[in-house]
Amino acid sequence: MPPLSSIDPKPKFIFEGFNHRLFIGGRGFDFKELSVSPSEIADLDLEGFGDNLYDLLDFEEPRVIYVVSRSGSEDLILQGCRIKEILGSVCRISYTRYQAA
Repeated sequence: MPPLSSIDPKPKFIFEGFNHRLFIGGRGFDFKELSVSPSEIADLDLEGFGDNLYDLLDFEEPRVIYVVSRSGSEDLILQGCRIKEILGSVCRISYTRYQAA
């Protein structure tokens, strides 16, 4: 039997921007893809959507991110979100807790 790993490389949730929007502090943002891993890390690809998201999400102050489908249903809530690092168009975010709809 292979050894157990404490880090699951597969994402827990993947959201595509053409079906969803992010909301932070009441403001909506478009994105390319959001990949949420079970290890309290999420990768947010903002390619082609600018960086106005960084006005509300930063390295210090934790925020809540709502992932909402374009049809209006709330699909995921990420709490305690902070930017961990920025890698080109991808923003790596740490979170403390999630709630799926």
